[in-house]
Amino acid sequence: MQPPICSLCHRDQREEPDLDFETVRFSDYEPIDRPGHPEGLHWFCATHLKAAQALSDLTSAEALRRLREES
Repeated sequence: MQPPICSLCHRDQREEPDLDFETVRFSDYEPIDRPGHPEGLHWFCATHLKAAQALSDLTSAEALRRLREES
């Protein structure tokens, strides 16, 4: 799994350990049964988490496009 780095602003929890990060599953989420990072699952920092969660019914590509337009 990828380390907790915000998919929108690229803040890295390893550099900012006091900042909360969570994953969001988008409509294109596909679990995997091997090491790696699932498609459609993205990390977001606390600043961008709620906006990402509000778009979780979209594919990750569409959600990220909209989030970038809004920021």
